[in-house]
Formats: sequence, C-alpha cells, structure tokens
Amino acid sequence: MPFCTQCGRPLAEGETCSCRNNSANITPPPPQSQYNGYGYQPYQQGYPQAPYGYGQPYPPYGQPPYAQQKKSNGWIVGLVIGIVLLFALIAAAILVPAMLGYTRKARLSNIRSEANVLRKAAETSMIEIDEEGSNVKGRYIISSDKKDNVAVPFDVDDFNARLDRYFEGAEKYKYFIVVNNGYVEYAALSESWTKKTEKIGTWPVGTDDKPREYSKDGSSVFSDKKTNLDTLYWKAYDEIFG
Repeated sequence: MPFCTQCGRPLAEGETCSCRNNSANITPPPPQSQYNGYGYQPYQQGYPQAPYGYGQPYPPYGQPPYAQQKKSNGWIVGLVIGIVLLFALIAAAILVPAMLGYTRKARLSNIRSEANVLRKAAETSMIEIDEEGSNVKGRYIISSDKKDNVAVPFDVDDFNARLDRYFEGAEKYKYFIVVNNGYVEYAALSESWTKKTEKIGTWPVGTDDKPREYSKDGSSVFSDKKTNLDTLYWKAYDEIFG
C-alpha cells in the first residue's frame, strides 16, 4: 500500500494526497529562537562585524591634512647663508690687512719708543760717570755685545750697571749706541742681531719702512727695509773708523 510522502497517510492505488495541494497555502512557522542555558541568546560565532558594514574593509590609513609634507624652504636658507658668507669674506678682505697694518705700526712705534728710552738711559749714565771724574771724551760705540765695544774711554761694566737701572729692556734687546763726547748721537735696538724680519728702532727715527743709519754729519740716511741690526752696526763702524 502506498503512503503519502508528505503526511504519511495511506493512499489507494492511484490516489493523490490532498496535503500536496494545500502545502503551497500553508504559512511556514516562524523560526524558533535559540537560547543558551541561562535564557539569553548565545554569543555570535566569530568576530563582530566591522563598523562599516559586513564585508566592508576599513578605509586605508592616510596622513591627516595637517601632516602633509610642506614645501621645502632649504633654498632660502642656503641663499641667506651664502649672502652672509659673502659679506664675511668681504669684511675679512678689508679688515685683515688693516689689522695687520695696525699691528705692524704698533710694533714699530713700540720699538722706536724703546730706542728713545735707551738713548735717555745711556745719557743719564754718561752724566753720572762724567760727574764722578771718568773720561767721556771722544766718539765711540757701546754695544750689548761686549766684543763689539769700540774705543770706549771708561769702564764699560760700570756703565752697563748704571744703564740697567734706567733701561728695563737692557736684558731683552740687542743694541748699540754711538757716543760723541758724552752725548748719544745714535741708538739702535732690536730683538735680534741678524733676523731681517725683526723690527728695528732707531734714534733719530727712520721712516715707516726703513730704519735710519748713523751719519757723522747728521744727514738723513735710511737703510733698506730688509736690513738687520748687525748691518746697521757695521755701517756705523765704517762711518766712524773706516
């Protein structure tokens, strides 16, 4: 005996069950809610949906408007630095020679002043020796190097001891003086006998570039600017005893 595959009712041979005709009009029951053991709906399986909708990806990360790269101002900085360096070079080109010239003139002025102090100290010492009865007559050369003393008529050691009291640079400088009857006609000093680069101070003074040479008649004779103290000494020697 056949049975209905829908409701299970037994059917006669060739009979069609009426449940099939009514199945299309039957509303299916609503799905039953499933609860967990505590009366609440169970947690959803898997990760929660994205806030932008199921299956929608998060928007790509990008820099905010304020973090956008600004235009580089490096060329402005480079230009300013270049201008500053240019002005610095121009200032150096002007000031350095001026400062060197000022330093050279200051050294020359100082060495000339020292030559004048030497002359005054020598004359003071000479006056003391003369007053004590020593002979100061004649023309002679007194030098810081004893071997270069020429025709000195009195005790040179006594003179040097007196000179040290009046001239503080007696130990620092190399010098010679030309004396005529107790009066200094010429004085020259430097920090070296032979270096042509050392400034030479003379009394009477020379020019800015050339030291003055000794002259018996008092005429103005100037030496080469690259001369040294030793050369001036031998020219004075030749002028007096040559």
